[in-house]
Amino acid sequence: MSKPRLLIPISLQFSVRYLLRTGLLNRLGQMAQPVILLGWEDPELKQELEEEGCEVHSLLKSQWGTSYTRARMLVNLWYHRQLASPSLAIRERRSNLDRSLHQRARQTIHATVRRAILSVPGSPARARRTEAELFFKDTNAREVDTQIHCLRPDALFCLTPFLLDEEMTARVCARRQIPSSTAILSFDNLTTRSWIPTVFQQYLLWNRHNVEQLRRGYPESSESQVEIVGSPQFDFYRDTKYLWPENEWRRNLGLTAGRPVILFGGGFYGCAPHEPQFLQQLDQAIEQKTIPGDPIILFRRHPVDPIERWKPVLEGASHVVHDDPWKLGRDVLGHANVRHEDIAKLASSLYHCNVHVNVASSMSVDGAIMDRPQVGPAYDASPGRKYDRAAKECYLQEHFLPIYHSGGIDIVNSSKEMASAIRSAFENPDRAKTGRQRIVEEICTFNDGKSTARVAAQLALFLKHSTVPAELVAADTR
Repeated sequence: MSKPRLLIPISLQFSVRYLLRTGLLNRLGQMAQPVILLGWEDPELKQELEEEGCEVHSLLKSQWGTSYTRARMLVNLWYHRQLASPSLAIRERRSNLDRSLHQRARQTIHATVRRAILSVPGSPARARRTEAELFFKDTNAREVDTQIHCLRPDALFCLTPFLLDEEMTARVCARRQIPSSTAILSFDNLTTRSWIPTVFQQYLLWNRHNVEQLRRGYPESSESQVEIVGSPQFDFYRDTKYLWPENEWRRNLGLTAGRPVILFGGGFYGCAPHEPQFLQQLDQAIEQKTIPGDPIILFRRHPVDPIERWKPVLEGASHVVHDDPWKLGRDVLGHANVRHEDIAKLASSLYHCNVHVNVASSMSVDGAIMDRPQVGPAYDASPGRKYDRAAKECYLQEHFLPIYHSGGIDIVNSSKEMASAIRSAFENPDRAKTGRQRIVEEICTFNDGKSTARVAAQLALFLKHSTVPAELVAADTR
C-alpha cells in the first residue's frame, strides 16, 4: 500500500537546512511521501528535493484584502495581550525610534482605538469571528484550498507557520481536518511573531520555556501533543565532518595564519540599526592596539540583512574579512539553498575563532555550543545615543532572558568595555565556561547531536496516531 502523503511547505533558507541538510527528509521518506511546497524558483534545489524522492510544487503566495488586514490586526493585538510578553513593548519602542512624529502619532491613535474596541465585553470573540469569516472572503484562501484539494495530503508538517504563505496553507489544511504537526523553527518565534491561527495536533519545541510560552499564548493547544526535541540545526556541531582543519578554514576564508580571530556575527537591521559602529570600533581598537595580539575580525553577514549599511565600515576597515554565510537569494535574500559546505564554514568559524561578538543573536547559542567566549555590545556611542536604550533592551526580550541571566555572555556598555572583554577572552577563554553550558542547557535542552532523530521519531508517532491508517506508516524511531 502507498505511504501517506506528507505536505511540507518551505518558505526560507533555514527550512532547507532543517529538512534537507540534516537528513530529516530522508528519514521522512521512509515513512511517508514528502510533498514539498517550495516558496521560490530554484531549479537546483528542486532537483535535489526530487532526488530525495519528494514531489515538488510551488507554494502559493498569500494575498490579503483591506478588510481582512484590518480584522487581522485587531486579532493580533488581542493575541499579544493574551501572550503578555515583555518583548512586544521592547520592539514597539525600538520601531518608534525610526518613525516620524506623524507616524508615531498615527500608530498611537490606531493602537488606542483597537484597544478600546477590544475592551468592550465580548469584543475579542467577535473580532475572531469576523477574522474567520473574512479569511475565505477577502484573501486567496480559496485558491490555496483548490491546490490542497488537488495535492490530496494525508498530513501536514510545518516549520514556520507564522510566515504568511505557510500560514495560509496550514490554515486551509486545518479547515479540511488534515492532521498537522509543527516544529517551531527557532526558540524566539513564539514571542516575536504575530498570532498563528492554526492549532496543531503536535508541537515539537526546543525547550521548557517554549512550552510555557505556547500554553500562555495558545491555551487551546492544551489538547495537543507537545514534545521537547531540541533543534536539528545544532546537530551539525556534533559531527566532525563539518569541521575543517584550521589551516584549511583560514585558507578558504582568507584569514592570515597565526592571527587570533574575532568572529563578528552581524544581526538583522531591525534588531540594532547602529550595529556597524561596533565593527568599526573593533577595527580601530586593533589598529590602536587597545586589543593586542594583532587579531583579525571575521565579519559574518546575517543571511537576510542588506549589505548596504555595512559598506561604509567595510570599505574603511583594515582588519576585517567579510564573509557571506552562503549564496544569497537573488530577489529575496532568504530564498536560498543552504549547502553542506556552508554549514561546515559556519561550524568551523565558530570552532576556530577565539571570541564571538554579536548583538542579542541566536548565534550566541551556536557560540556557546562550541564553547567560545561571547561578547554582546549593549550601547550606542553615536552622537545623541539614539539607540542606546534599544541596544540594552535587545537582551531583555523574553526569548533571550535565559541567555542574559546565564553568566555565559559578557554584555558590555562601551567600546572600552568591549575591548576589555575581548582581551579577557584571549587571556582566559574558560572564564565563563559554566555560563555557556547553562545557555546550551536552557535553550537547546539537548546537546547530543540527536535532535533530528528525535524529530523523526515524533513524526513517526504522529503519523501512526493521526487519521492516517497505521499500517501505512513504517515507524522510524532510530
